[in-house]
Amino acid sequence: MAETSALPTDELHDESDEVEAAGPERLIYFSDAVIAIAITLLALELPVPAENVHGNGGVLHFMRDHLTEYLAFLISFTVVAMHWLFHQRLFRYAKGLTGGAVRWNLLWLLMIVIMPFATKLLTSKADAFQVQFITYATVQVLAGLFLWQAFSALQRSGLLRAHTPPLVISDTLSWIAAVILTFAASIPVALVTHSASLCWMLLPAVRFALRFVRPGPR
Repeated sequence: MAETSALPTDELHDESDEVEAAGPERLIYFSDAVIAIAITLLALELPVPAENVHGNGGVLHFMRDHLTEYLAFLISFTVVAMHWLFHQRLFRYAKGLTGGAVRWNLLWLLMIVIMPFATKLLTSKADAFQVQFITYATVQVLAGLFLWQAFSALQRSGLLRAHTPPLVISDTLSWIAAVILTFAASIPVALVTHSASLCWMLLPAVRFALRFVRPGPR
């Protein structure tokens, strides 16, 4: 006990600084692992020809019949990859963590791991387009909102490094905002037409419009 109390205060501060600095790295590594698993699960859900499919023609016919599933996989893969890039670009500048940031990050990861289920539901043969589509779009909207809130918690707590470039932050947040707005806008459209997924093609245009707004967490 005497030796512990005799430790210089500078050394104690150094140890606490090291613990604080290690926090963001652990969260980033954990998030990377979860995203890798989610992408793997997406690929595992891809339909493959069964034993009753024979020959080149049979395989090509099978693939044409399941083109919707393959397209949904590419969309989901792209969205998950974008979220990974957003997370990397934002959290690389974190110098510590708050409980709020961790909780929002876990909710964001929950949406990421739900994405394979939402993708499979979207392409299932169930005759419930609105429910299938809205569930998928809602997962994307919530994922964007949760990631935004996770970073906002860091910024409000002053846990960004001094050299954090404002342009990178604003550019990344504008992409997240574009994802949120694009998928959110497609939800009411799905109530009137089965072509609501075409709204997702407007993502680059929405991002282009938002680049002049320079959104940032409040």
